[in-house]
Amino acid sequence: MANAADPIDDLYGVDPEEFVSARTALAKRLRADGDRKGADAVKKLAKPTRAAWAVNRLARDRPEEIRALVDAGEALAGAQEQLLDGADAGVLRGAAEAARRLVDALADEAPVEGPARDKVRATLHAATVDEDVRQDVAAGRVVRERSASGFGGLDALLASGFEARATPSRKGEGRKKQGAAKAEEPVETTVAPEPRKPDAREVRRRRDALRRAKEAEAKAEDAVTGAQRSLDQVESTIEARRRDLAEAQSALTEARDRRERAERAAAED
Repeated sequence: MANAADPIDDLYGVDPEEFVSARTALAKRLRADGDRKGADAVKKLAKPTRAAWAVNRLARDRPEEIRALVDAGEALAGAQEQLLDGADAGVLRGAAEAARRLVDALADEAPVEGPARDKVRATLHAATVDEDVRQDVAAGRVVRERSASGFGGLDALLASGFEARATPSRKGEGRKKQGAAKAEEPVETTVAPEPRKPDAREVRRRRDALRRAKEAEAKAEDAVTGAQRSLDQVESTIEARRRDLAEAQSALTEARDRRERAERAAAED
C-alpha cells in the first residue's frame, strides 16, 4: 500500500525506537539537498505509537489484505447510503462479516502482542467505518491507534433500515386511521378521477436511486469476494507458520534429548 520510493513512507515503516533518529537524518538530508521546507515538515512529523507502527507494517507486509479491507470499507459506506433506497441489506451484512473476519486475521499477523494487538484490531475496525482512518491505514501512515464502535454502528444501521422498510411511519399510520374513519361514514357517489400520471422528476429520482443501489450492491459483492480471497491467503499463511512452529518445537525436543543424553554420558566418564 505504501510507496517505498517515498522517504516519508520509509520513515513510517521503521521501528518506533528508531523513528526519531531516522526523522532527524531525513530532515538533515533534505536540508542538505536544499529542500528547507521539506526538512521543516519532516521535523514536525509525529512519532507513531507501537500499535500505529504495527498497522503501518501490515500496510507494507500485507498490501493485498489491506487493499481488500479498504475496498470493503468503501463498499460498506456506499451500501449504507443506498440501503434505504433499495440496496440489499443481506449483501451489506455479508460485506460487514467478511470485513470483520479480515480485520481479525490481519490483527493476528500484527508484529505486536497483548494490549497493543487489541489496539491494532480496533484501528483496523475503525478503518472499515471511518474514511479518514481508512486513508491513513491505506497509506501506511498511522500515527496513533484509532477506535470506533466496531461494527455495532453498522448493525444498528441495518436494523434501522429493516425497521424503516417494515414499519409504516406515524404519519402514514395517521392517514390510514383517517381513511378507516372516513370509510365508516356514508360515502357519496362521485365520478372517479382519472389516474394521475407519475411525475417525471420522481420517476427519474427513483430510477437513479435504483441504479445507485445496484452499483452499491455490486461493489459490496466484489468487496466480499476480495476480502474472502485475502482472508483465505492469510489463513493459509497462518496454517503454514503453525506447521513450521510444530516442526521447530519437535526439533527442539530432539535436540534437548540429545543434549541430556550427552550430559549423562559425560557424567559417567
